[in-house]
Amino acid sequence: MRSAKKGDSTSKRQLTLRKLEALAQSTTHAPEAEAAKAKAEELKIHTEHLQVAPVIEGRSEGAIAIGHWFLEGGDTVVVCDSEGAPKHHRAVQNHVRLLPDQNARQVARRLIKEMHGEDPSGGFWRKLRYPSGGAPV
Repeated sequence: MRSAKKGDSTSKRQLTLRKLEALAQSTTHAPEAEAAKAKAEELKIHTEHLQVAPVIEGRSEGAIAIGHWFLEGGDTVVVCDSEGAPKHHRAVQNHVRLLPDQNARQVARRLIKEMHGEDPSGGFWRKLRYPSGGAPV
């Protein structure tokens, strides 16, 4: 039995995406082209650049987070890495089903921003947070 590798799923995703895009452009039947475009859009891995810390003049340059996501089944946002493998976070779900009034991109951006924060499983090397008065004496 052959085991699936991370690269295998990525290449299959990319190959399928290219085939669907080619079909959408080459077909003369509008419904078939629309279906191929919709499926291709679902397979695309979207990249988001989010500001996660503001610029504070003279003190901080701010920070951004780069995250990736795709739409699964037309109604579920999945936060993933750049290869399409789902990202895991102890406190934030990586698969979220959209409600009728929600936008996939907005939900993905919120999840990516939440995942950027401290992971409770950070362990020994996690960043320590002290009260605003400084370290206890």
